[in-house]
Amino acid sequence: MPEQVEPVDLLAIGAHPDDVEYGMGGTLVRHHHVGHRIGVVDLTRGELGSKGDPQRRADEAHHAAEVYGARFRTCLDLGDTQVDHAPDRVRRLAAVIRAARPRVVASHQVADRHPDHRAAHELVRRAVFAAALSSLDLGVAHHVVDGVVSFPTDRVIAGDLYIDVSDVWDERRETMHRFASQFTAPTRDIDHRLYGIDDYLEVVTTRARAHGQRIGVRYAEAFVTEQGVPIDDLVELFART
Repeated sequence: MPEQVEPVDLLAIGAHPDDVEYGMGGTLVRHHHVGHRIGVVDLTRGELGSKGDPQRRADEAHHAAEVYGARFRTCLDLGDTQVDHAPDRVRRLAAVIRAARPRVVASHQVADRHPDHRAAHELVRRAVFAAALSSLDLGVAHHVVDGVVSFPTDRVIAGDLYIDVSDVWDERRETMHRFASQFTAPTRDIDHRLYGIDDYLEVVTTRARAHGQRIGVRYAEAFVTEQGVPIDDLVELFART
């Protein structure tokens, strides 16, 4: 159990350092501004990436977390390209979830390009379920998460939920600028023809504009969820602010 883990309201889980910023950086900033406590778990060190190195990426990850006031950021070091839902890994992540006691967990959607992202989706689902089992002894009291949402990193989606991040857009971009090795360093020839280019920020901006159009704002981030979202007032839900 990482010693620095503490209770938070929103726990973001990414397969690699920079994934949560790439997928939901604006949401992290916005929730920080309204007073929610945020924690981050990186499942791997991203050690097989063609940009940067594990130590630099770890340093950048902690600098990025400062932008949205993360209470902690920890890495489980499961191995880049080796993320799976083996029982021991489910238990490790479930123990972290129990220690963090989040109301909401956010992680990758199942349809992302990177195999680690797809594997992370299933690992998180199982770990959230395991964390809620009072009869499962993990050395930490069981915890039931209120909601689980998934974010995209490489595509525009038809989301179930959209977060308006227009008013925090500059800070949202800053969360990615903190990962200079990934988003501003020169690209190697071996990088993927799209996902290795140096205009990641333009890709993120284009996606946010497309998601924003769905809800009538400039920039938004989209999430999907497998559970129903209770609503008390349909009229207020669609009210223009």
